[in-house]
Amino acid sequence: MRKPTAPRLLLADDNTVVLNASAAALILHGFEVHTAIDGLSALTAIQHWHPDIALLDIEMPLMDGRTVARNVRAMVLETQPLLIALTALTSLADRLASIQAGFNYHFTKPVQFEALLRTLDFHLDRSLKHFQPTDGTT
Repeated sequence: MRKPTAPRLLLADDNTVVLNASAAALILHGFEVHTAIDGLSALTAIQHWHPDIALLDIEMPLMDGRTVARNVRAMVLETQPLLIALTALTSLADRLASIQAGFNYHFTKPVQFEALLRTLDFHLDRSLKHFQPTDGTT
């Protein structure tokens, strides 16, 4: 079950080929997608557009993804977005650094798109169940 409106997803990556291909695929899967090509633009988009989910590359110009995540977690927002790192950094230390920065998940590139979609769907379904009133029949 999806929200009545498309879930808002911010996608930030400085590789425009990856950015455009990923955005197109996510739009086809029912997401409203906003893109950013650097960390500073990503942070600004989160502040003003309020996405449900932010997929952030770690190594971006102007501000790296982990700095974006730390700034987002320090913000007073009505709802904190799900933060997912999408990166070529694969070590355990890199994964721990992402979690410590405030990311919920750390996916390594090349990203397995089906696994990413399952994670997004799980998060959205869980959010809906938490916030939707029930009629007592379920």
